[in-house]
Amino acid sequence: MATGSWLVVVLLAAGPVTARVPIGASGEIDAAEVVARLATEAGLDVARPTESLRLPARGVAGGLARTILGESLGPDVTLEFGAKELVVTWKGGDPSRLRPRIEALARAVDEEARRRLRYGMHARPSYRPNDPTRPTICLVHGMNSSSYGFVHMVAPLEEAGFGLVFYDYPFNRDLDQTSPAFARDWAAFRKERREKRPWVVLTHSMGALLARDYVEGDGFAGDVSDLILIAPPNRGSAIAGAQTILQLIQGVKSVQRKQAGALARLSEGLGAAADDLTPGSAFLKRLDRRSRRAGVRYHILAGDDGFLTREARDRIEGQTALMTRSGGLIGGLTRLAAGDLSGRLDELTDGDGDGCVALSSTKLDGVNDREVIHSNHVALIRGPMLYPDPGPVDCMPFVLKRLEAVKPARR
Repeated sequence: MATGSWLVVVLLAAGPVTARVPIGASGEIDAAEVVARLATEAGLDVARPTESLRLPARGVAGGLARTILGESLGPDVTLEFGAKELVVTWKGGDPSRLRPRIEALARAVDEEARRRLRYGMHARPSYRPNDPTRPTICLVHGMNSSSYGFVHMVAPLEEAGFGLVFYDYPFNRDLDQTSPAFARDWAAFRKERREKRPWVVLTHSMGALLARDYVEGDGFAGDVSDLILIAPPNRGSAIAGAQTILQLIQGVKSVQRKQAGALARLSEGLGAAADDLTPGSAFLKRLDRRSRRAGVRYHILAGDDGFLTREARDRIEGQTALMTRSGGLIGGLTRLAAGDLSGRLDELTDGDGDGCVALSSTKLDGVNDREVIHSNHVALIRGPMLYPDPGPVDCMPFVLKRLEAVKPARR
């Protein structure tokens, strides 16, 4: 090739590099596709991440996604979200200078994919399939938690003779995604282990909705004997909206501090599950139309140790009522902000809720075994977030009582 031709190639290579990444029907982009398409357009041999990683492309969450990708790819890259695609443009001259940036993003996507390997069913050594002397309990965590949330319950349950299986899932995702995934993972695990005996399912908080959706749905395989629902938000939680705000703040802080967890926070969703937990949501309405599953024993354990005294609640309601009756901007804003104030205070008031779920929300038509324990939402299972040290688990005596019907057979 002539010298002039080489010069043309070099000049062309130094020009802008543009990659177009489609936005999916759910309003998300695949970070792995960003890596693959940008590397291809830049003429760089960078391996595509082995797993997809979905990031939001719309709204405030989409803005955070753009910031995270921009931090990863550097100041010479611009990102523009259109109606159907993300346009990524490199204007930094020689595309080879982009290689370390793309490789760093690829590693971040792969690391997040490996982290997600913890999702699904995980058996403790105590689990023995089809062993009548070691009945199985499957534990399903709630929002802002993982199977580690049950850490203080493991020893008492295993000492009582039960084998344990944990289910982990991305608790921020839309329940219309996580709930079917639970059913698929449940069936696949039992098939792999050739499990024939029914299990007990023990849940905390939002985990109850996943378990109920399976047991009361059309795909139920008759493989659950008991549902033990601890602090179940069967009618939702009036303070669920605060979860979205909290996650947004945490996401912004992660971006500002350039924390590795920022990618994970966005890829797992931003408040979608909290929307499903809001009273009157489409998910809760659909679940509420279901009947209890015949042949399955239901048990509900609720807490009533709220964080507000009755006197404090009365003061809040009284002050709010005065402000809403006033005219002008202050009165209008107070009326707007108050919304379902009574419902939110039910969650928080001692005697009416456990700090997160109101007693009234734990009720379920057709379930007579419902017991109220003077404990808060986390103390019920002695969640390590607030109770890192081992100690008495408030729900445990009540759980063991319900397990008497499936107690291990004599050897």
